[in-house]
Order: sequence, then structure tokens, then C-alpha cells
Amino acid sequence: MSKILLSSLLLLGMSLSAQAENWTFLSNKKGNPNYGLALIGGSADLDEHDSSGDLYGVELSFVCPLVQASEHTIRQQLSLTKFDKNSIDMYTLEANPHYLYQIESNTYIGVGPSLGLSKIEGESDIITTFGIGASLRKDITEKLFLATEFRKVYATKSYADNVRIILKAGYYFQK
Repeated sequence: MSKILLSSLLLLGMSLSAQAENWTFLSNKKGNPNYGLALIGGSADLDEHDSSGDLYGVELSFVCPLVQASEHTIRQQLSLTKFDKNSIDMYTLEANPHYLYQIESNTYIGVGPSLGLSKIEGESDIITTFGIGASLRKDITEKLFLATEFRKVYATKSYADNVRIILKAGYYFQK
């Protein structure tokens, strides 16, 4: 699995570096951070457990102020989620920037890494997580959007490795 993640990140890096000549850093040239807030829900399957459990939470997203691509958008996503399955309660805080490609009017596909911290209730350790995800987002109106995301997450404790399928319903505060 580590080879798949490393290969995916390498391909992502190569494709992004090919376009890097027209990028700007530490400058929000698009001007509008376009803040969004979404309720998220879905399913996560912990690698060392037999079945999936519920995942739900909130996500704040905005156009990344640090790096801007010339033709596409980098949207930073900060999520707080809870995984719940029988006696396992896991809370996760993650940063998950996505490089978004517009595929048609108001429809975007995205890909990006994730980095986070997880805490399993009853354990004293805080677990570091990292992963990669792919998303599809549709702006329903100027203010409302729906999205779905698939994410593979690795953790410093292998029993917290997981695969997630997430649905999002959100609201843009600016557009």
C-alpha cells in the first residue's frame, strides 16, 4: 500500500510541477477566499477491523491563500470528523488541499493529499495521519454545493489506517 501512495504522490507532484511556471506563491491573486462550510457524512473502513462504521463531521474550505495555480483552483479543506463503530470512537482533525479542475460549468474534480491528527477515545496517544483523496464537487447554486470524496488514510498506528467515502452538503459564504 505504501508503494501505491508514494507512486500517486509522485505522479501528482510531476503533473503539478509541469504547470508550476505560472503559479504564484504567498499571493491571493484571485482575491476572494470563497469560504464554504459543509456537513459531511459517510463511511470509513478501518484496515484492521472487519466492517465499516459511520463517519460524520464538519468541513471549512477556502481558496488557498499560499499557492495559486494559473488556470485551476487549490481549495484548502479543514475537517473535523468522528468515526463511530461499536466500541471505537475516533476523532480526526485534517487539512486536505485539493487541486480542482473544472470539467464543466459548476462541476469540478479534485485530487490532493491529507495530513491530520486522530484521537481514539480511551487511548492516550494522538495518532498522525496522512493520505490521498479524490473528489467531485457540483455547485448547485451560487451559494450551495454537493460533493463526494474518496480518501485513503494511513496512520502512525496501523490499526487506524482507513478508507473513506464521504458525502458533503455545503454553503458558500462568498462567491
